Amino acid sequence: GVLFGYVPQLSRSRPVWWRILAISAVVATILLGLLPPIAGTITDVVTAGRMDSAKTVPALMTTQRQPGDAPNTVLMTDARDTRVVVNVTLPPEWSAHALPTSAPFIVNLQRGSDDRHFTGVAIGTLDPAITLPYIQGLEERARIIFFHVPMSWVATVAYLLGMIYAVMYLRTRRLEHDTMSMAAASVATLYAVLATVTGAIWAKFNWGSFWNWDPRETSIFLLLMVYAAYFLLRSSIDDPERRARLSAAYSIVAFVTVPFLVFVLPRLIPGLHPGSSDDVNAGPLLSPRSDAINTTKQMVFGLSLFAFTMIFFWLMSLKVRATNLIHRFASKEAP
Repeated sequence: GVLFGYVPQLSRSRPVWWRILAISAVVATILLGLLPPIAGTITDVVTAGRMDSAKTVPALMTTQRQPGDAPNTVLMTDARDTRVVVNVTLPPEWSAHALPTSAPFIVNLQRGSDDRHFTGVAIGTLDPAITLPYIQGLEERARIIFFHVPMSWVATVAYLLGMIYAVMYLRTRRLEHDTMSMAAASVATLYAVLATVTGAIWAKFNWGSFWNWDPRETSIFLLLMVYAAYFLLRSSIDDPERRARLSAAYSIVAFVTVPFLVFVLPRLIPGLHPGSSDDVNAGPLLSPRSDAINTTKQMVFGLSLFAFTMIFFWLMSLKVRATNLIHRFASKEAP
C-alpha cells in the first residue's frame, strides 16, 4: 500500500487504474469483512462450554453416517480436522437423515456432559465458500477488527510521514514539504477520529458503553488533542514561512508522543482493551498462540490494511492538490 501510494507523485492526480485498484480493495474489504459467516472448531465449542455450559458456538462440521444411529443422534466431524469425531444430539424436530452428507455446514453446538458429546441448536450456512474464525469473547463483534485496527495503524504511519516531511522542510525550506506534512497530519487525524468512533461503537457492544476511559481510549484522546493544537497553531499564523517553520518544529515534537501514546502507555496500565498490562495475550491479531492464527483472518486483514493505506494516500494527494490550488489563486489575487 505504501509503495503504491507514491505512484505517481502525491502532487499529481491518481491514474484511473490506481483509483480502480483502491476502490476495488475497499469494496472487497467490506464484503469479506461483513458477509462471510463466522464458524469455529470443536476446540472453540469445548472452550466456551467449559466457561459457560449454556453457551452455543457456530462450528463448521460434516456429517458421518453410521449404521444403527439413533433417530436424533449423529456423528459429526470437525471440517478442519478429520480426526475429531463427536456425538451430536439433535432436537426432536430435526432428522439425522435430513443433514447434508457430503458438504460441510455450520451448526450451532452446545457442549454436553463431556468433550465428545454435544447438542445441536441451529443449522447455519451450507457449504460456505469462506468462513471467518470464531474468536472467544468477540464472536460477531470481531468483524470490527478489519476496520478499526487498520485505521489505527495507518494513522500512526501517516503521523510518521508528516514528521518526515517536517524534517525535510527544515532542511530544504521548500514550502511544498510543509504542504505535504500538513496534508499527512490532516488525513492522519481523520483516520484517528474514525478509529476512535469505530472503537467506541465496538466498546458499546463489548463493554456496555461507548466511552469507558480505558487507557487506550484515553491515549488516543490525548493524541487528538496534541494534533488539534497543531492545526490551531497553523491557523493562527499568516506568514507562510513562519507558519511552516513553527509547524515543522511542532510536528516533530508531536510525533514523539505518538509511539508512547499508541504503543507504550496502553501496555503499561491495566485496561479493557486487548494488549493491556493485565491481558494474557497481545490480542486477536498479534497473539502467537496457534489457535489465534487463522489464514483467512490474516488475509482479509492484510487486504483491509492495503485498502485503507491506498485511500490514505488518495486523500493526502487530494489535500495537497487542493492546497496548491488555493495558494496559486491567492498569489494571483495578491497585489
